Amino acid sequence: MGKYPYIVAEIGGNHNGDIELGKKMIKAAKECGADAVKFQLYRREDLWTEDHLKELNDGVVKLENVSNWSTKELGLNNIFEQVDKFAVQEQEHIEFFNYARELGIDYGTSAFTKKDVDFCIDQKCANLKVASCDVTNLDLIEYVISKDYPTQIALGMASLAEIEAIVKLIPERFKHNVTLLHCVSLYPPKDEYVNLNFLHTLRQALGMEVGYSDHTFGFSIPLAAIALGATVIEKHFTLDKNLPGWDHKVSANPEEMRIIASESKRIVDALGNGIKVVSDDEIAKQKKFRRSITTANSLKAGQEITYNDILFKRPGTGIPADRFKEVIGRHVNRDIEENKTLFWEDLVK
Repeated sequence: MGKYPYIVAEIGGNHNGDIELGKKMIKAAKECGADAVKFQLYRREDLWTEDHLKELNDGVVKLENVSNWSTKELGLNNIFEQVDKFAVQEQEHIEFFNYARELGIDYGTSAFTKKDVDFCIDQKCANLKVASCDVTNLDLIEYVISKDYPTQIALGMASLAEIEAIVKLIPERFKHNVTLLHCVSLYPPKDEYVNLNFLHTLRQALGMEVGYSDHTFGFSIPLAAIALGATVIEKHFTLDKNLPGWDHKVSANPEEMRIIASESKRIVDALGNGIKVVSDDEIAKQKKFRRSITTANSLKAGQEITYNDILFKRPGTGIPADRFKEVIGRHVNRDIEENKTLFWEDLVK
């Protein structure tokens, strides 16, 4: 990873099956300062049984997603049509990828089958992602890892034991190419479920790059994750939160994505290296804002200085306030008026 977090604008299904909308989103993500856009490569038959989709369509099984399926708003008859419409196929990925390349923004893909993994690598996608739904699909994960390709693995819904099972599949020599993404697979999760401190646990326990895949509203939580060491931030992205579809409401709009991208750099710069250093700019302030030993009353040449003869006032150009015990008992070598800064050269040697 570079100095700054890698910001991924997760377009996912927010293109709503519209190639031109997808391209507008890629361009907007680039303009917002995101490092990458990410889409998903899947087919209905690879992810769902027909029975399960029918249960979703009939309302037997409900999702908590705040956007839900929005089938009617999209002018579609059923969930089967929506899944097919939102599925980006190989040729469409190539079109998106080429457009992203023209604009100079990385293009990443969630791959759900080995065939899709190979396709993404052949297309030289910037990185692969294993989605949270596949944390127990060790066959797919092992295949992805065997490619030694830049990969992000989302850990939504995963127990620590399941995460450890994934890490055991990663040879030490391949770990540099894998980032574990802390994630809570709720849309959105309650704040108390987010548990950003788990980023520390992941890093300390596993010694790997960690990031955060966010489903919360707004930009505060992703920025907090950066402050806790996330090197990758993935945030769903939309041009308009009111569009129908799966994830628009929990997505960052361009204004929010711009804040995430720009403020992430400020946060990293502000974190520093943990070593206390007084900058030259601060040193210059010492003379203006620190206090010096100041006469509380007028002093005659040869007079001994007592505690009652001194005060502590700005500027800090005279004898520093923390040296006052070295001054008490000394004698002045000239007459000094009240409320004057005291200097070492004013004292008898």
